[in-house]
Amino acid sequence: MSRDADDESDGADDPDDPDESNGADDADESRDAGESNEASEPNDADESDDSKDVGVPRRPYTLFVRARLSHPELPFAPALADAPGTTVRPRSAMLDADRFFVAGVGDSLDAFEAGLAADPTVADPAVVSESGDRRIYRSDLTDRGRERLAPLEAAAAFVHDASGTDEGWTVRMELPDRDALVRFVEACRAADVDVDLQRITDTGGVERHHAYGLSADQERILRTAYETGYYDVPRKVSQSDLAESFGLSTSAVSQHLRRATAELVGSALLPRRDPDP
Repeated sequence: MSRDADDESDGADDPDDPDESNGADDADESRDAGESNEASEPNDADESDDSKDVGVPRRPYTLFVRARLSHPELPFAPALADAPGTTVRPRSAMLDADRFFVAGVGDSLDAFEAGLAADPTVADPAVVSESGDRRIYRSDLTDRGRERLAPLEAAAAFVHDASGTDEGWTVRMELPDRDALVRFVEACRAADVDVDLQRITDTGGVERHHAYGLSADQERILRTAYETGYYDVPRKVSQSDLAESFGLSTSAVSQHLRRATAELVGSALLPRRDPDP
């Protein structure tokens, strides 16, 4: 509705307005403007109601990807290069964060810490928790450390889990679609990051079936249990150790392991079940 129509309508509503007596044409024009305004208001309301019905758009991620990334300036890579046998796992968000927390396990953590002092990808490292051969480190990421994570950001990756060793970083993530996967690979090449796509699974937008039917938590705990020696004979870590690493109760870790093992065996040995509706 126009500003002129507003002004004329306001004049018709005011009985003391001296301009109202100027003629029938002004009055008719004012009535027409008022009727036009009344007719337009329901349309505005309808449009508002329609926008409420739309809600938050649904854009499900459709690919689960496991990739191995290698570059001498990935976060913590210089320190890990001096500490074979050490594995670090993020305990905080990898992307869009200046401060990074990682859990380190292995038999060469002292060598890893010695390497941190000269690691150009991190700054101000500190041990914030320690238990046996497991330590939690807090560190700020430098610009050089963040630079090699750019491929993940370019692909809008939803990172479920990651682990770093002297051989590189293994990242388990979900991507929106195949186009995002192409952007990820191209960005890796542009950043001189070697990438090995170890697994690509079409999830159909159903998160809990993104890899062998495991949920993200089940895969993360099961993989950590395997990599840290829970399934070794004799065991190198206990359920209590795993529980402390993930900030969960021993009972919760036990349930995750049992359900994950059952799902994994069922997926590998039995016909694949359809995703839950």
